[in-house]
Amino acid sequence: MVNKKDIPLLEPKLFREAFIENKQKSILNNARIDEFFIHSFLEDEVQLKKPLPLHKKTVNDFVLVINGAMHKSVGLNTFKLESKSFLFTPKDSITTSENITENITGYYCHFSDDFLKGNPSLKFWHTSVLSQNVLSLSNEQVSILEGLLRRILFLYRESYAQPNNYFLIQQYLSTFLAEATVMLSEKPQVSRENPILLRFQQLVSKYFKESRSVSFYADLIHISPNHLNKVVKTETGKSASHLIDEVCILEAKVLLGQTTLAIQEVALALGFEDPSYFNRYFKKHAGISPRNYQVMID
Repeated sequence: MVNKKDIPLLEPKLFREAFIENKQKSILNNARIDEFFIHSFLEDEVQLKKPLPLHKKTVNDFVLVINGAMHKSVGLNTFKLESKSFLFTPKDSITTSENITENITGYYCHFSDDFLKGNPSLKFWHTSVLSQNVLSLSNEQVSILEGLLRRILFLYRESYAQPNNYFLIQQYLSTFLAEATVMLSEKPQVSRENPILLRFQQLVSKYFKESRSVSFYADLIHISPNHLNKVVKTETGKSASHLIDEVCILEAKVLLGQTTLAIQEVALALGFEDPSYFNRYFKKHAGISPRNYQVMID
């Protein structure tokens, strides 16, 4: 029996084995890659098997794009990262990257919560409104962040011979997050309605397997369903029920593409007692049947 709370997480080692063609390259073959990893888009070739499927991660990551561009989806949001932009993605997010230009320069980094256990800046990024976690940077800000990342990258490359470098990496990474936190705090704040939207999104991520009713979430937030719908519609252009369905379909796609579960088991894991209803539900909102989606991913 599938535990309804067991949505699979794709650890960095598993991601490396499944989706990186040149995984034997030294920078990619570090034994501690589940804890920490960094690479330069310009200097370190990472041959991704594209297109990357949606996957749920066990680590936090961030991307600093200096030149070029890429698209990165995080949950229900898709961000176009262009020159001098930064995006932080918290762990447990459903994500994928696409449309990466050949001339892209910058850095990708991921790290586990335990790697920076107790870091106050990390808690700040975890609780920030996701749309705020993307920054357009000035030349001076890029220079500050890139200087820290260059040092971290050097220490990481030398960590095979100097294991104690990880202590220094932790200190520099903490400083990097502190600098980025200050930059985030200087960014114009979102509208006053966004805390309701954020709370709604958090509750949907937690309880969507138990209920897809707008009234259920409105009661938890202590507002009326009409008010919740108004807030969500104003902020996103979509109804509250539409966002609930989108979250459910995202999780379904992860299960269908990231596991060997039968479709009936996927339905049960997502809280659907009737597999035939799940089939109809998925096809209605995804435009394709669960089985055909699996074939397409394969």
